[in-house]
Amino acid sequence: MARSMVVALSVAVAAPTCSGVAQAETGYCRLPDQPVASEANPIATTSSLGWIHPLPPPANREPTESERLDFAGFPNVSALDVVGHDGAPRQKVLSTFTTNVDEIVTLTNAAAVSYDGGLTFGPASRTPLREAPIELLDGRYFATEYYLRRTGPHTTRLGVLTSRSPDDQESWERSEPTLSTPGDLMPGGAAHGVPIQLADGTILITVYARYSDTGTYQAEVYASRDGARTFQRRGVIARPSEGFVYNEAAVEQTMDGSLLAVLRRDGGPYSTLHQSRSTDGGRTWSPVSELRFSGPAGPSDCVVRGVAPRLLLTPGGVLVLSAGRPDNWLAVSPDGLGDEWLWPQVTYHNRDGIWDTHGSSGYTGIAALGAHKLIQVFDNCKLPGVRPDGLLNETTCPAHGRFENGGWYAIKRRLFTVAGPAPGLLDLAAMRRRGTLGIETTMRWTGRPRSRPSAAFDGSTGYWSSAVAAGRGRYVLHLDRQYSLTRIGLSLRPGHAAGARVYVSEDGRSWGEPVVTITGRTDYALHYSEIAATGRHIKIVTDPTSRCDPEIGRTCSMLNEIELYS
Repeated sequence: MARSMVVALSVAVAAPTCSGVAQAETGYCRLPDQPVASEANPIATTSSLGWIHPLPPPANREPTESERLDFAGFPNVSALDVVGHDGAPRQKVLSTFTTNVDEIVTLTNAAAVSYDGGLTFGPASRTPLREAPIELLDGRYFATEYYLRRTGPHTTRLGVLTSRSPDDQESWERSEPTLSTPGDLMPGGAAHGVPIQLADGTILITVYARYSDTGTYQAEVYASRDGARTFQRRGVIARPSEGFVYNEAAVEQTMDGSLLAVLRRDGGPYSTLHQSRSTDGGRTWSPVSELRFSGPAGPSDCVVRGVAPRLLLTPGGVLVLSAGRPDNWLAVSPDGLGDEWLWPQVTYHNRDGIWDTHGSSGYTGIAALGAHKLIQVFDNCKLPGVRPDGLLNETTCPAHGRFENGGWYAIKRRLFTVAGPAPGLLDLAAMRRRGTLGIETTMRWTGRPRSRPSAAFDGSTGYWSSAVAAGRGRYVLHLDRQYSLTRIGLSLRPGHAAGARVYVSEDGRSWGEPVVTITGRTDYALHYSEIAATGRHIKIVTDPTSRCDPEIGRTCSMLNEIELYS
């Protein structure tokens, strides 16, 4: 083959393949093809299926023999807060995917970009990114490569990429920090999942590494406190036990600040999903338990199959789980904690009626497009492997013409809305654009590109996408008329204990007692409070917090996001 090749999972940890409907019906969850119609279901599709690659979408149902060599699979996606050339805030949705076969070799990747909220993407181009990046607190964008490279009994290296702009072309700087562990390492292992950064600046990445005492892999968390120059093993999420191996792990910080991990477990007929929680920043983890679905609208008391889990805490405070194989699906935890998973639904499948694990790889990516919107990306066909004789092994996505959506190696997307806590959300951003909303504020610090008064209602809970003050803040919204307000959502300084008071006035002069008082609350997304007040003017007074970013000053306060309901 003339093409370079890439792997989504080390073949050493790939689960034994055992397909068939009969097995799927004995103890394994069978998810609904269509969302269950109910007012309680917080997830709804807001767009038809869209293509990311190939572009334009192919006219023919089946690719030619040469077109099937245009490999695309194992996608990821990020929604990044950026500013345009005119300085106006905008969102860059970046989808990355691999462009070669499923083997352990040199990585090649491509990226496609959307500037219209994921509705349309431009043509794909080569990129060094395998995972889509995150923005760090220092303003850099950060992503990991895939393979670990053992350099000693207790050290391994991992390629990481950093950039001062989220350019998917040539501006990425590559380095190879050392990952240190107390265990006795064997060759092999990979980094999987989206990194996260804690409020103190610590960068966490999840890997599965192989150790000599067991001869196999375990899911771990590594931490860097020096800006990604070095990483040390902070904790072990799950060790192998009873013939099962834990590898791919997604970790997300939930509404209470704890870390939730959802893991892939191999060793049985199918890969299944389990979960664990850490309340000390990833140092220790609760015993691994089976992930289960709850509620009357979904299957219960059944084993959840899946690979490559992804977790997303939306700005609106809903925790979303994305996974697949068979099919691709979403489930939600409305309280943002992940103790209970509700409303699972299949979002895409490409079945052939022969094996339930044929078709899409089940590898997905998810990202928030606003406080109550998200994108999920997935592939149409699992990438081929290579047989011992060097020819393509396409047994998981054969060119037999039986697939519902054809045999293209393609990347696609769906857009979803996530219901808010109540009806009646006021679109403050649209009101501002129409000139029917005024802002009077002392929170005018603009030391970062996205920091500005209007960032308080841009739908993003990114740290720097906030209205910021050096010290105490005062933020007043002047609406176009009187409103009967029923609820307010606030996110203050993300990851830091903070306080605020909310007042409502009919005339903008007499404020009375606060309708909401917040003391020492730490926000990771919007928190909602019910109110019963009529007014045209809303004032938020934010208390100063300490240990602020040096560029702001000794004390600071933030209004990260606000929502009003009437």
